Amino acid sequence: MISAPTPTPAAPTVRAAATRRAAEAGTGRDAVGTADRLRREVADRIEQVLAATPAAQGSEVYVGWVAALDAATCPARYRASGADGWGFPGWSAALAGAAIGRAALARYLDAVRPSAALGSEPSCPPPLPAPLEAVRAWVRDAARAPGGGVASWVAELARAGDRVELAAAAANATRWMAGFVRVVGWPLPERLALVTDDVDSPFTRRWPRRWRPPGRGTITVAGSPDAVAGKVAPSGHFDLLVHRPSSPTDGALADRAAFEAAAGALGAGMVAEHVVITAGDSGDRARFVVDQPLLARGADLIAGVVRQRAMAGEAWTDDDATPSAACHHCPERSSCSPGQRWLAGPGRWRAGLPTL
Repeated sequence: MISAPTPTPAAPTVRAAATRRAAEAGTGRDAVGTADRLRREVADRIEQVLAATPAAQGSEVYVGWVAALDAATCPARYRASGADGWGFPGWSAALAGAAIGRAALARYLDAVRPSAALGSEPSCPPPLPAPLEAVRAWVRDAARAPGGGVASWVAELARAGDRVELAAAAANATRWMAGFVRVVGWPLPERLALVTDDVDSPFTRRWPRRWRPPGRGTITVAGSPDAVAGKVAPSGHFDLLVHRPSSPTDGALADRAAFEAAAGALGAGMVAEHVVITAGDSGDRARFVVDQPLLARGADLIAGVVRQRAMAGEAWTDDDATPSAACHHCPERSSCSPGQRWLAGPGRWRAGLPTL
């Protein structure tokens, strides 16, 4: 059983936006104008890609972080993923963990009001949640009276009697919540709102996650922040927080920040000040300033997904496949020449031992 985390002071990286507002009030930051320009740029780039590949017109493309990472790290794997990889992947125990964890934490905060107000005095903090119990309570409620989003998926699992998948999702949610509370701090920092569509409370925010280019209803760009810190206003003095149960690699960390910064600006029409990425296993916090280079990299990642999807409708080879540890679990490994060569050579060994 996972116990409640030890109380820790709120992370200074999350609270930092409040202390910088006065100093930066006169910098002329144009969060809305920058987002508008980014929308036009990304829409134009997508239009150019589709105009060059008429066969891709009308194709469903879901541009989430997983798709962006696949298209950037191994274009051949993304192109070969087929309809299941190009559209919305659907809920799974792995993808639903964070959504369930956020909803369960918001429900817990509602249950212990008013003492759980964000930024409560350290001398009288609300009781720490027991992550496993909080997740179990939310799952039971979702199974009995499902709402939308991930709650309806949980209810479907309960009706189907799929206890294995439900237990896996609950375990991932428990791990997510325990790490989130430990790293971000308790009580939660002032002006921090969880991003969830499943619970409507003072502790949540309905963040516009998705954006579609004008006239391209089949293409969806979807960000996935876990929380918003600061005051969301046209001035743009707010941060997007992304929490990962485990530490990602350094390269993926920077690209994740770039993707979330761009996707968030496209959806909300405002550019965040920072993207903060935390890791539950190590306690690491990485803070990225949302500047023009970061937004440009995010735009590249988004346009890259659409480009690779368009190429998948034409003749292509696997020359740009990039073998990595992902080859061990790639469904296309049997037909990918570079992947086969890597698996028969360097990829066969891990820590000096053969990988089975």
